[in-house]
Amino acid sequence: MERNVILIILDTVRKDYFDKFAERIQHKSQTSFEQCRAAASWSTPSHASILTGQLLHQHGVHSENQSFDNIGVGETFLRRLLDYNKLCITDHGLLQPDYGFNKFFDRHRTTGWEQIVNNADMDAGVEKYLIALKETLASGDPFTMYKNVERALWNDLEDLMFKLPVNGPPDQGAAELSRIAKEEAEQAKEPFFIFMNFMDAHTKHRVHKNLDHSLHSAPENWSSESHYVWESDEFEESYINHYRDLYGASIDYLDRIVAELYENISKVTENETTVLITADHGHNLGYSYDDNLLGHMGSMTESVLHVPLSIINPPEGFPESVDKYFSQLNLGELITRIAQNKSEVDDLTGGPIVAEHEGLVGYREKKNKFPGTDEEFEYWNRMMRVQYDDEMKFIWDTLSNIQKYNLMFGDPCYQELIEERSGNLDDESGFFDVGMEEYRRQLKTRSVDDAVMEDLEDLGYL
Repeated sequence: MERNVILIILDTVRKDYFDKFAERIQHKSQTSFEQCRAAASWSTPSHASILTGQLLHQHGVHSENQSFDNIGVGETFLRRLLDYNKLCITDHGLLQPDYGFNKFFDRHRTTGWEQIVNNADMDAGVEKYLIALKETLASGDPFTMYKNVERALWNDLEDLMFKLPVNGPPDQGAAELSRIAKEEAEQAKEPFFIFMNFMDAHTKHRVHKNLDHSLHSAPENWSSESHYVWESDEFEESYINHYRDLYGASIDYLDRIVAELYENISKVTENETTVLITADHGHNLGYSYDDNLLGHMGSMTESVLHVPLSIINPPEGFPESVDKYFSQLNLGELITRIAQNKSEVDDLTGGPIVAEHEGLVGYREKKNKFPGTDEEFEYWNRMMRVQYDDEMKFIWDTLSNIQKYNLMFGDPCYQELIEERSGNLDDESGFFDVGMEEYRRQLKTRSVDDAVMEDLEDLGYL
């Protein structure tokens, strides 16, 4: 009997905080890939790499082109799930039909509010609320009506809402996405493959009513904001502490959501169901081994690249722990094998493995607002490539810097700089089709259009 497979992306969740705050998932999982690395540092190219098994310079989805239109379904691992009912459930603004992400699946579903955003011209002003109200009432679903109105009010009237006697803002879509997944699994023709992306650990961070409030001390009206400079010494200590605490509390909340979701789905399906939980990238939290950075743009630290990969109910014969390197470039092959009830993973693990970062998202827009010098901006906008081998990590960039780090496999986000010099790795051709300098010259320098800019701003990239 073919096996149902669910891939859950916990957007922006780094490995060490997952280990600390996702205890329920770890308790339920039978396999953990302890050395999983993302292939890119932010969502859009990372998701394209997961689908295709290619680096961003190969699949072409990156800061200069957020659309998936140029990737064919036949270029993804999904082509091998021929008999599967394939469903996408996500609230991520860049994984929507406007960007061509829906074409990889038989069905694409999102939250009621994101669906309104997809279908309507959401210009600022009263018109936005009239459109939202019309679409909400047309849905005929009381839960959707409630969630849409709640989200609209908290998104745009947050200051006012905190003055009213209401029970705090909602989550970032996790509860509604989980509800959709339960509904779909119960009705789906088996076998099915479900892709899910949860955004609740992504910025901005704020206190909401579903968090475990024992995990943070942030005031109820506190929230983080996006910034154009990411060094943690730009912020007060209380800001950093609230930021870290709410990030951890958000992972704890997602842990509850995912554990309960698996329990529900396993009861309503006839086939065995395997759930893979990972992240598209991690996040810097201002620690010294994060290079004292906050966020994940312009950075290839272990906190950004080292992500969890836990598997609940894998096929018989899967190892309990995989301690060798695993690149998310091989995630599609792993999923395909699981769907076929295969348990061989040794040939998918081990070093060397690589990752790639193309520069800042919307770099022209960022440069227009950047508070520093042109030289400082070029530093943040440099292209970077990374290679892992043994417990060593190399980063080289378009500013002709090369850095060598020592890693500790038992300390997920630790990295220690042990050498720094000018130059590049001697040979990139083993993993990269084109040299970094040449590829950087090939990238077109264009501005982000208004529709894309709004989505990037919502995600904190602009």
